[in-house]
Amino acid sequence: MEETKKINVFRNKNFALLFFGVLFSNIAHILFNFAMSLYVLRVAIAAFGRDQAPLIQAIYLAIGGFLLLMLTPFGGSLADKKNKVKIMVITDFLRGFIILISGVILFMLNEANVIIWLLFGVTALLSINSAFFAPASGSLLRFILKEDEIQQGSSYLMGSQSLQNIIGLVLGGLLYVSLGIEWIFIINGAGYILSAITEMFIRYDSASHKMNQNTGLKSMLADIKTGFLYLVSEKGVFAIVTMALMINFFFSPLFSNGMPYFIEYGLKSETNYLGDRYLSPEHWLSIINVTFSIAAIVSSLYLASKKPRSTYGKHLKIVITRMVLVVSLSSLLTVFYYLDILSINVYLVFSLVLFLGIGFSMVAFNIPVGVLLQTKVDKTQLGKVNSLMSVLSQALIPVASLIAGIVISQIGIVYLYMYCGVGIIAVNIWFIRNKNADTL
Repeated sequence: MEETKKINVFRNKNFALLFFGVLFSNIAHILFNFAMSLYVLRVAIAAFGRDQAPLIQAIYLAIGGFLLLMLTPFGGSLADKKNKVKIMVITDFLRGFIILISGVILFMLNEANVIIWLLFGVTALLSINSAFFAPASGSLLRFILKEDEIQQGSSYLMGSQSLQNIIGLVLGGLLYVSLGIEWIFIINGAGYILSAITEMFIRYDSASHKMNQNTGLKSMLADIKTGFLYLVSEKGVFAIVTMALMINFFFSPLFSNGMPYFIEYGLKSETNYLGDRYLSPEHWLSIINVTFSIAAIVSSLYLASKKPRSTYGKHLKIVITRMVLVVSLSSLLTVFYYLDILSINVYLVFSLVLFLGIGFSMVAFNIPVGVLLQTKVDKTQLGKVNSLMSVLSQALIPVASLIAGIVISQIGIVYLYMYCGVGIIAVNIWFIRNKNADTL
């Protein structure tokens, strides 16, 4: 493929503002999520005991997930009617102040039972907020870039997310141990406010997509129905959404439930592990995730130099198969660790290698899907379709988190990895045999 050397999306002022606005907020957001994945489990242990803590963590994840799923279609409808930048600015300011106020409250609380209720409230408010931010930001790229710039812009944004992961995760491991969760709340809130200030200067022709100004409930429900019918009519795209829905059901618990459990119940119980004189278990979680992000950056930069393909169907099948093979192998090795077949040091080394493979494959799949969405969907439908794709592809994640919490607390962590590994392989076989995906 020829390199697109003449294209430089950073010459576009609006893209640069979007890029750096996202950079500020996401570093703080990743730092926050990293700390919360550990903190919620720790507070749950203090409040409800070690046996019930994984289930409480699963409920925490499910609350945010369910609210996000229910409200994101309405956010997509609003994004197609109103100025996308204004929606982003308002929601970022709200998120910033919610988290800052919560951080101040945490300084004054000591009771684990009270803290867990505060955390549930915060995740509910942030999920409501995200339901309106994500469709607006996700559909903005099409309006500020030319069509031949979209793949490069998408690649740089995804590569930036991986860089943000590295910075946020490294800081998360350091600050969670040294400063505590309260200051992480403060830093995250400030990051969102800084992002909102940056986004205020983005300009685009918002009139080009505001076909219907009616924001009443009936109008928004009609919009959601229209977007869904449009999405179903695009059979190739709908096949990808269906695959993502099923694969995320088995994939997400490995990270949202499995990784914090490994740190709190696995690595912390080891008396001797690689680098234990210098690295805490929380630091190792940062390192594993940073490895994933490094691979994602390399993959993003490579794709940014390439022109879009004429067709993506068969390519996407190859890429998702690679990812499934690596994730399945990672699940199998995790089972071997918990069954004492693998030592902790061997498992840690293999995890680093496998997370490199997952990072390469995930970006190689997500960027083409993003390009397809930005280039093939009608502009007037983009916010609705973007939000519906997000909702449909993630609809079962809250359910998956709850099931994972029940499996871990009632049966055991080994069964979660076995169940998820088999499920991912079954979904991949279905997708390979799906002919609609070949039309993309």
